[in-house]
Amino acid sequence: MRDPAERRAAARALRYLVAARLLHARLPASALIARLSAAPDGPRPARLSEAERERMRRALAGMSRRLPWRSDCMIQSLAARMWLDALGVPCRFRLGAARGAEGLAAHAWVEVDGAVVTGGRAVGRMAAFAPADPD
Repeated sequence: MRDPAERRAAARALRYLVAARLLHARLPASALIARLSAAPDGPRPARLSEAERERMRRALAGMSRRLPWRSDCMIQSLAARMWLDALGVPCRFRLGAARGAEGLAAHAWVEVDGAVVTGGRAVGRMAAFAPADPD
């Protein structure tokens, strides 16, 4: 990791993944999903360039592989949502499922402007649930 922007992204990813892991350990799944699906508290005028979105995706995925705990799709989605909230970038939390040889598999991911930020590889195999109405 030579690029200073990549190093900063890795540090932020680590910070948000730790926070997400703590939330995941403390809250039930229903509370996590409600938190991820909630409308933002304030205006979200910021935008994320394709390069910034890709840097965030790589940082979250790369740091998740290096942590001593399991950082699956839900933890990565929580981390991405917290990071995007801090930047003021609007995002959408998605849940999906697929039936395979091993049974039913579920997946969580976050999108920004329709592009996947977390959980990219598995998204194509999933049938996404309709987004819940936050009201």
